[in-house]
Amino acid sequence: MNFFQLLMKKKELIPLVFFMTTAAGGASAFAVYSLQKTDVIIDRKRNPEPWETVDPSVPGKVL
Repeated sequence: MNFFQLLMKKKELIPLVFFMTTAAGGASAFAVYSLQKTDVIIDRKRNPEPWETVDPSVPGKVL
């Protein structure tokens, strides 16, 4: 029995699967969004103090 046949047989699982998929997608999207921000340091060995290279005349990202 594949996944879709199970969902058609037990229709009460459809909202659960929908909300869990939406939550997992939202969490993944937020993780990718957060890693693209300038205040997140991923590689501390090559760039241990990234705040020293920030240009004060350039406004920071809000979104």
